[in-house]
Amino acid sequence: MMREHQTKKERLTIYLVKDAKLRDEQIVKTDRTKPVVNLKISSGSASLYVKDGPPPKIPEWTTFLVENQDVPEHLFLGSRSEAAVLIFRDADVAFALTFGMGFHLLNLDLMERDFGLRVTLNSIAPDKLRSLDKASYEANPLNTRNQSPKDADIFDLHIDTEMDMVYALTGASTEPMFGEHVTGRDALTIMPDARLDDLPKILAAALARYKAKMPERFSWVDNVNRVREPDTLEILDLMLTDLLQADPPGENVWLGEPEIVDWEAQTGYSFDQRARTARHPTLQLSQLIDHMADHGVKPSAESFKDQAVHVNDANYESIKRWSAYRCVYAELPMGGKTFILRNGAWHSVSDDFVSRIDITLSSLEIDKQDMPVYKHPSEGAYNESVAHDTAGYELLDKKNISFGGSYDKIEFCDLVRDGHELIHVKFYRSSATLSHLFAQGSVSAETFVKHQDFRVKLNEKLPAGIKLIDPLVRPAAEKYRVVYAIATVKTLPAELPFFSKVTLKNAVMTLRALGFGVALAKIDVDPEFLKTASYKPADAAFAPSSAAMASPAKRKGRGAPPHSPPPAH
Repeated sequence: MMREHQTKKERLTIYLVKDAKLRDEQIVKTDRTKPVVNLKISSGSASLYVKDGPPPKIPEWTTFLVENQDVPEHLFLGSRSEAAVLIFRDADVAFALTFGMGFHLLNLDLMERDFGLRVTLNSIAPDKLRSLDKASYEANPLNTRNQSPKDADIFDLHIDTEMDMVYALTGASTEPMFGEHVTGRDALTIMPDARLDDLPKILAAALARYKAKMPERFSWVDNVNRVREPDTLEILDLMLTDLLQADPPGENVWLGEPEIVDWEAQTGYSFDQRARTARHPTLQLSQLIDHMADHGVKPSAESFKDQAVHVNDANYESIKRWSAYRCVYAELPMGGKTFILRNGAWHSVSDDFVSRIDITLSSLEIDKQDMPVYKHPSEGAYNESVAHDTAGYELLDKKNISFGGSYDKIEFCDLVRDGHELIHVKFYRSSATLSHLFAQGSVSAETFVKHQDFRVKLNEKLPAGIKLIDPLVRPAAEKYRVVYAIATVKTLPAELPFFSKVTLKNAVMTLRALGFGVALAKIDVDPEFLKTASYKPADAAFAPSSAAMASPAKRKGRGAPPHSPPPAH
């Protein structure tokens, strides 16, 4: 009788089923299990599904060892991976617990996302964390796991509350029923001292903590989240399709590169690789929609996933290819949140977070000194033109300084105006390029005031009129102003991509803390430049020339469009 009541630590992996009305056959892949076994439990109901499969298999490598050997007949017994799912139901709630490889038997789309994470956030001591999995929402997101051999505060695990999304967490449990530690992502993983009859109380405690308000110390977790719900993703793609098919398309959707591109190595963009297809210097949504219409394709989220966008080199060859869906940037308000599509992934952003960022940027100075109009093939050409043709500007573009540390080479700025305004220039192409611009300005300014070795190397590259008198002396940051100059047709900063706003806000806070003035400048773009296109010469060996450049108004030689959609090469 004693053994019947003994408890031991059990590893429990718990999922919350989205809809308790779903049948077991919808939740569990019952075609891969043995017949259900109903278990006795203190309350509710418990249905056990065990993986069905072939008998244990002897590995092939055993032949190498025992062939023609005198060994016992059953020396190797073979192995198989056991798997089981327990469906627990009580009132209007259903849980799925997996054992072994049981998660393979679950329809995971029917499980609540982040159930385990939210329970964990409400069940751990904030200064006793052990592991944190996070992802940045940069253009090229980094997924990382930070671990500590001893209890640590969440900030000891190097979390940026405005730039990182937490998707898994392990820490010391504050709920005795959960055991010593708790881990959460979609599933909740705990190791309590428990028997099967203890399960209803444990699951009730988990549900209560899931529904509880997020602790204030973790409220930032809801700032930004990756959308993974299939139903929500379908709705968002339908809303995106409505925007794309509007005439004209909605102002809150546009086209941009999903990653940072080497502008010096490319000559433009095309939507297929035919010789008669235009190569555009910038990505514009209207041009893509016109191209698709020429081929009988209606713009939609689905058709954009099939449509290619090519980056072309000087010989009109594709050096990089994305789907058009990856190039779409959209911001859609819905249900107290803003949903953002970037780099092919939807994110939800709390309206409170959006409001805080916008309020911070509302105090950012807008530079009143007009800069020359942008109508150049590259930012480098623009910077050279400004420095050569406009009084008061000095060129520093491409004068990188090798410094080591976290940044191998640092570009101080692109232009210096009147000896004290450090101007960073960028043509508005995408969220990724703008975020890079804002971070670059912050890093270079901070390095300038903090590191005399950097100033010594910088002074060697500064024009005579603006050299530092003594680079060993820390400069007075308040005598300088960092200017982010963006060539765009959009209103600044209101129409910046949200994630770029976050990077800008952080850069502004850093620069102000160092003592620098900070301003945002808009560079007007020549409308004719945006219409310019080039075409592949008849002889593919020829590089593009000025003769190949023409405005669509002057050159209509696209030929008759094909009757079927272009292949996504």
